[in-house]
Amino acid sequence: MMNRPRIFITGGTGFIGSHLLPKLYQQGYALTVLVRSPSLKKIAGRPALPPETTLITGDLSKPESYRSALKGHQALIHMAADYRVGLPASSSARRAMYQTNVTGTLDLFDAAQQASIPQMIHMSTTAALGETQGSYPDETHQHNGVFRCYYEETKQIAHYFLQQKQQQGLPVNIAIPGGVFGPGDNSVLSQTIRAFYRDKIPFQIATTSRFQLCHVDRLCDGLIHLLNPDIQRQNFLFTGKDFSMPILFTLMAEIGKRKIPPFKSASSLNALAWLMDKISSMGPEMPLSQEALRIMDGSTYMYCSDKAKRQLNWSEGDPAQELTAFIRTLADEVAAESRLAK
Repeated sequence: MMNRPRIFITGGTGFIGSHLLPKLYQQGYALTVLVRSPSLKKIAGRPALPPETTLITGDLSKPESYRSALKGHQALIHMAADYRVGLPASSSARRAMYQTNVTGTLDLFDAAQQASIPQMIHMSTTAALGETQGSYPDETHQHNGVFRCYYEETKQIAHYFLQQKQQQGLPVNIAIPGGVFGPGDNSVLSQTIRAFYRDKIPFQIATTSRFQLCHVDRLCDGLIHLLNPDIQRQNFLFTGKDFSMPILFTLMAEIGKRKIPPFKSASSLNALAWLMDKISSMGPEMPLSQEALRIMDGSTYMYCSDKAKRQLNWSEGDPAQELTAFIRTLADEVAAESRLAK
């Protein structure tokens, strides 16, 4: 254990992190994971923590809670983020998101630099690079400054400032994934699939929005590549195959032998989304928001991962086949729930 290089990880108990940690342990790394609470809730589909994982109780908003723990680590992987869509303007939730995604991120890398950690990874997102209007640019693409949700804005700000620090010598590699799916995923994608098989989706929104998906294991493979000390101050896209919500609903209907939900225009839901935003500003969570409608209204975050494929020998796998298997698994889980409820 003494000879294992040690990695400090944020977001290690999240969806992607839970799949990455066992892979890192198998690669011979010792793991230190920042957690907000030592009482970890087990989530179905997510791997257990590897043996001898060290937990540090702290918070990104309080650098003093983790600063001393950074010392002696050979690498940092930062994956923690506040990801929510549908935040009302001028809300405390927006302030909290900025604190985590921007201020907390920059404070963490400043502390890591002070601790002389030689290899760092920041997990960004294609949303930080912005929309592409159907083209497939590379890592050098610049955001156009038009944001469909506040999460996108905070991730773009953090990405921009970290790139500045990177150019000034900070030893950080920036990973830029698109959409990710796999066991233990509680994202909007997973929720939509489950809701479809529970007959909770009466219609789908008519949309030309497109997105890219790859399996969580493929992204983890890419992140591990970025720990190579020969790779310094580089940015890499890790995207997958192109999908859209109509394609997804067609696939779900074929797998479950069900009807495809009818279409409803996004504009017809504007008033309802506005009302739900007003209600959510008072506390309750609502199933629809103006941010969500903006994302559904023709967004395209489409990028080319050729750099990762060429320089890292990274593979996106077979996203279509893997997504089909993932959907079948969720459909089977919902069917099992239904049988137990009878």
